[in-house]
Amino acid sequence: MISIIISSNIFGVDSFDVSVETDITKGIPSFSIVGLPGTEIKEARERVKSAIINSGYRFPNSRIVVNLSPADVKKQGSFLDFPIALGIMRGNIRKSVEYINESIFVGELSLDGNLKRIRGILPIVIGSMERGFKRIFIPEDNYSECMFVEGIDIIPIKTLKESMDFLNGIIKYEHIEERRGKIYRISKEKQSYESLDFSDIKGNTFLKRCAEVAAAGGHNMLMIGPPGSGKSFMAKRIPGIMPSMDESEMIEVSKIYSVYGSGNGLIKRRPFRSPHHTSTEIAIIGGGADARAGEITMAHLGVLFLDEVAEFDRKTLEALRQPIEDRKVDISRSRYSISYPSDFMLVAAMNPCPCGYSGSDRECRCRTYEIERYRGKLSGPLLDRIDIFVEVNSITFEEMNNLSEGETSEDIRKRVESARKIQKKRFGNNKITNRSMSGRDIDKYCRMDKNAQAAMKLIFDKYRLSNRAYTRIMALARTISDIENREVISESDILEAFSMRRVYYKYFEKNYI
Repeated sequence: MISIIISSNIFGVDSFDVSVETDITKGIPSFSIVGLPGTEIKEARERVKSAIINSGYRFPNSRIVVNLSPADVKKQGSFLDFPIALGIMRGNIRKSVEYINESIFVGELSLDGNLKRIRGILPIVIGSMERGFKRIFIPEDNYSECMFVEGIDIIPIKTLKESMDFLNGIIKYEHIEERRGKIYRISKEKQSYESLDFSDIKGNTFLKRCAEVAAAGGHNMLMIGPPGSGKSFMAKRIPGIMPSMDESEMIEVSKIYSVYGSGNGLIKRRPFRSPHHTSTEIAIIGGGADARAGEITMAHLGVLFLDEVAEFDRKTLEALRQPIEDRKVDISRSRYSISYPSDFMLVAAMNPCPCGYSGSDRECRCRTYEIERYRGKLSGPLLDRIDIFVEVNSITFEEMNNLSEGETSEDIRKRVESARKIQKKRFGNNKITNRSMSGRDIDKYCRMDKNAQAAMKLIFDKYRLSNRAYTRIMALARTISDIENREVISESDILEAFSMRRVYYKYFEKNYI
């Protein structure tokens, strides 16, 4: 007897259908799984056998062959335990072939027949809905993660026996509806968010302005200052002033976190990732034997914060150059290639020298060659991809003792969202920000008045700007104009934009490649 149960598997941050074909025939008792199964799926034989027996059913004393189609694509994870068990027990299921063919089944089985939580449930449910399936059976522990998805009936199941009872009409649909309502209420009660607000930041007015401009135009930013001056304190609050995500962005980010096991429903706040400077290139960019996503993908549509950026491995920093430009990263293996999204805003921080006190009111003990070597860890091509360079100084006692509250994140976010709406109208609905403007876009969208042109010419000639540096200043000026709701770039916009890059010439001009 041959039975077919449809399941799903993960490829990158998307899913694809897997037909679990089960053939039970007479012969020497055996149980084999073919169709490029991964190690986890090969081990499913023991889990499935124990789960069936411990659920009160008889395991066939026959020759069992399970084929996972398409056979030329490798399957990973424990998603297929549940459909394999149902395929073996298909003769005990009363539901029609049509009902089964309209359904997706995913889940990992424990030895006692319980369905355990799996990673990647969100892209599986969304993919099944998009491919026209009417319902999907999932582990109950996964329901809170995907319950917001509409267009497909999501059926949470506790055990293998319960699924058989449901498919045979012993458990009514109303029982499942009642359980879904209970899970929904519990999930709502558990929701809470950490509040990191800009009003907590004292002093550093220019730094806050730089952060606002960076968020409004999606610009990358580097903060340079001594230890304890507030660089990390500022970086953690930047996601709070970035525009609120729309529904498609929430789903896009939630799918990524679901695949890598840290999802817990719809993610509504922009990601903030802060990998340690000892992280490897694979951890940051992605890769490895199973071509996993890295930190740049986990930071998609959010902030990637590299604290002590000069302490990162140079090869790792150089690998960031292409994803910053392309907003995606392609990881290739001999049999396949996966493209991961990586449209993040880079925020980096570093000390001015190895000891951290060069240019401050404390004595610097570094030698000149040590300072140059330290700053030289950031190559010219990488620095070219950073728009804003800002010096962060330690605040004074008067600023620290000032009890008046500054602007809140919500106040700043309103201006940022207003600027983003202007950019959306300018570039169309393709999620391009001012940071991504090309030379042609600069010519088209960055019109200057006469005073602005004179100021730009003076800066261009004095600092012998490269084409890329000119483009960066114009993009920043365009963002500042958008915040102030000006169509034509003014002289003040140019001067403020250049002030946000001037620190570059102080720290990196000698090391520019």
